[in-house]
Amino acid sequence: MSSENQVDLDIALRKLHELALADGDLGYEYWYRIGQLLKRAASMQSEIDALSRELEKCRARQEKRPAFSTLTGTKAGE
Repeated sequence: MSSENQVDLDIALRKLHELALADGDLGYEYWYRIGQLLKRAASMQSEIDALSRELEKCRARQEKRPAFSTLTGTKAGE
């Protein structure tokens, strides 16, 4: 997860567990599912961050290559 969006997941999950225990069976199921969603969101954010870094690398490589016209089959400026 990017540093500006980091949340201590352990603290959040402990709090959700406390809420789950306090709310009984139905509340437990609800808070458990919220915890699972939170874990999935953190995992997805990590994947988004990794893909963003990879995209930036691809864009940097693309900028170094000469432009190519698909219409004429020639490099730009020819």
